[in-house]
Amino acid sequence: MIDSSERDYAYQNIKTEDLSIHFIGRELFLSNQTLRSVQNEFDVRASRFDSLDDLTSAKANASRVLVVDQVMLEDLLERPSKYAAQVPFGCLAFSYRKDAAARHLFERWDRSRYGEIGFLPMNVAPDVWRSILRLLMHEQLHLPSFLADCVAGPKANPCKAPASSVTPKPADSQQVELFDRLTKREKEVLRLVSQGQSNKVIAAGLGITEHTVKLHMHNVVGKIGVSNRTAAAHFYFEVAPFDAQSPRVG
Repeated sequence: MIDSSERDYAYQNIKTEDLSIHFIGRELFLSNQTLRSVQNEFDVRASRFDSLDDLTSAKANASRVLVVDQVMLEDLLERPSKYAAQVPFGCLAFSYRKDAAARHLFERWDRSRYGEIGFLPMNVAPDVWRSILRLLMHEQLHLPSFLADCVAGPKANPCKAPASSVTPKPADSQQVELFDRLTKREKEVLRLVSQGQSNKVIAAGLGITEHTVKLHMHNVVGKIGVSNRTAAAHFYFEVAPFDAQSPRVG
């Protein structure tokens, strides 16, 4: 771990314009417009990379904050030291859309080895989101209330719930009913779309044409009552079982 005096000294020797906020995840959940607003709000560079390997190969500027998206949860837990190494003088954070994903990470993250990790909810109002990001910029790690309860007392550990609570059924029965109307193939296409994959990549992976992928997504959008693929992906993260949301690498 690095003490505050060493960290402050390091920042004094880095120009403000060289500091960056790096996001690792899919463009589907972090648009270029959002990156521009972050740059304007915090006067730092904001960049997004599809993976940790893309970030390291880009040899990007020093990162003040590294935000890892929920879709990278499996990789984050498999290579925690690699992620932590990207912010030796900064802050590592996890952005999430489902509480179960944040709880899953919280239970398994080894703070003694890799340091603390902050949490950035993605389903909050934009001004709240920016406020939490500002806290992270100042190394004030945000801990959601449902995780704060986990460390409230030594006798009880509310975070250590039965395995079924890690993959809870959505509270909205209407959403579940809409999801169940999808065919197996439509669910598969929707899952891949939620991971930010293009129609071309999805078609190649499933052995179908791009036109068929578009047709499946047209049917999905109509069945669940949303207007576009981004909204459909958000719907998927609200409804689909947690273990089905991890991206398959290959």
